[in-house]
Amino acid sequence: MLKKSIRRIVATLCAGMTVAALMIVPVSATEEPSDFGQYYGIVNATELNVRASASEDAEIVATLPAGTYVKVNWMEPDWINVAYNGDGLMGYVSDEYFTVYEGSIPEIQSTGGLAAVEVVKQYLGVPYVYGGTSPRGFDCSGLMQYVYKQLGYSINRVAAAQMNNGIAVSRENLAPGDLVGFYSSPGSGYVSHIGMYVGDGMMIHAPHTGDVVKYTSIDGSYYGARFAGARRIIY
Repeated sequence: MLKKSIRRIVATLCAGMTVAALMIVPVSATEEPSDFGQYYGIVNATELNVRASASEDAEIVATLPAGTYVKVNWMEPDWINVAYNGDGLMGYVSDEYFTVYEGSIPEIQSTGGLAAVEVVKQYLGVPYVYGGTSPRGFDCSGLMQYVYKQLGYSINRVAAAQMNNGIAVSRENLAPGDLVGFYSSPGSGYVSHIGMYVGDGMMIHAPHTGDVVKYTSIDGSYYGARFAGARRIIY
């Protein structure tokens, strides 16, 4: 039944498509399980838990903020199996708070974040100060908020809340200026640290007490295991 529905959707799209516009039609995930075709989905709740199996009692392995784009592996009644980060880790989300579309995740590219990178570079070497929000001293989220304020963008104060600003970006589509968030421990679901991606796998961030604003790889053993997602502020 789902395959026939998808064929009807594709036929409708092809008939109504123009060079200038394409109507995106959500796909139902409440019929039979299916792995036909290629799908992606968008989180439409403030936060959406990713669970280890298709059950409300299953372990929560990650939490996705509103607007996150993720690849759909397959669909089941009430549940959708997704690849929830760039390493291909899989889990289940409720279809009640997640909209599925046919096709691959749209590429969202921006060069506007380069301006933010140029600003943040000015504060390399500034000491980390817990609660700091000025060039006298920054904590991780205070630095991000201050930099974007210089460019006329207002973002939230703390790291976890900043992961609700802008639009979600996959790890594969990171661009300079994107905020990159990190869990307090791998898969914990709580974002406790944030930095700014500057390209070539590197970020600029204010790490911790006793350190200074500096470059760090997001793919090292510590931050690579704790990567929680990314947000684009200028797009």
